[in-house]
Amino acid sequence: MLRLKEEDLEKETQMDLGFLDRILEINESILEADSSEEMERLQAENQEVLDCLNVEISKAFRVEDKTLARKLLVKLKYYVNIEEKIKAFQIKYSE
Repeated sequence: MLRLKEEDLEKETQMDLGFLDRILEINESILEADSSEEMERLQAENQEVLDCLNVEISKAFRVEDKTLARKLLVKLKYYVNIEEKIKAFQIKYSE
C-alpha cells in the first residue's frame, strides 16, 4: 500500500482544509469522550468512513486513477490513525 504503481505515497499530497478540520473535530471528540457509549458511536462512524474509503480506493485502482488513489490512501491513513486512538481508549477504560 505504500507504493502506487512505483510512485511513493509519501509524496506531498494536498489535503483540503474541510477534511483536515473534520479530522481535528473527530480527534477532539475522542479526547472529550466521557463514556464507552460515546466512543462506540465514534467507532461506528469511523468504521463507516473506512469502509467507504476502501470501496473508493478499489474503484480508483480499477480505473488507474493514480491521483485519486493517492489522495484516498492518505485519507485512509488519517482514519486508521483515528481507529487506533479509539482502540487505545477502549483498552484503557476496559481494564
